[in-house]
Amino acid sequence: MDNSQRGNALLYVLIAIALFAALNFTLTRQTDTGESGSLPDEKADLYATQLISYAAQAKSVLDQMMFGGSDIGAMDFTLPNQPGFNTGSAINRVYHPAGGGLNPGRLPAEITTGADSDPVAGWYLGRFNNVEWTKTTATDVILVAYQIKKAVCEKLNLKITGSATIPVLGAAIDNVMIDDSIHNGTNVDFTTDPDAGSPICAECHKLPSLCVQSLSPDAYAFYTVIADR
Repeated sequence: MDNSQRGNALLYVLIAIALFAALNFTLTRQTDTGESGSLPDEKADLYATQLISYAAQAKSVLDQMMFGGSDIGAMDFTLPNQPGFNTGSAINRVYHPAGGGLNPGRLPAEITTGADSDPVAGWYLGRFNNVEWTKTTATDVILVAYQIKKAVCEKLNLKITGSATIPVLGAAIDNVMIDDSIHNGTNVDFTTDPDAGSPICAECHKLPSLCVQSLSPDAYAFYTVIADR
């Protein structure tokens, strides 16, 4: 099985995990009538489920676009509030109803940290960087929820890998996972191979989804490789 197939399989597993977690949360709330329930922990778990669900939704949209003939290199990530959204053909426009029809993601204020204003907390999706373990050196499509709280980050990794450990990147998250037209700084390749020099995130090798931390600025982010090439 190649990397793309493994990535697809993992995301479909995450969809099942998300649905199970949502059901488990509902049942727990229904049966817990005392004061001992850990509400913050449960809310972190629920928010982690919501982030995984949105990532799965975004991947499904791009998969459908590619099935319909859109090339990854031609996909347009113009948002509805940006100039040009309704100009020309929208067939390759990810957020346009005539294209992919993906709803722009919004992070709940309760789970954002606001530690950095360059860029601000939020969802970012684009084709602007290469992930080392993908098939070629061409740019891949990465979705990232930037500046989320540590508790949610831990829950995400617990669902994905079985461990709440959060890898620390050897570079700023925005320079690795967000288009450098949105922030100050210059993008660097997302290197992950533990056997090739000093990778930015060896723990991320061949993982299409994970929550990571950078120290400058001190921030947490959940990334998903939505489409690789």
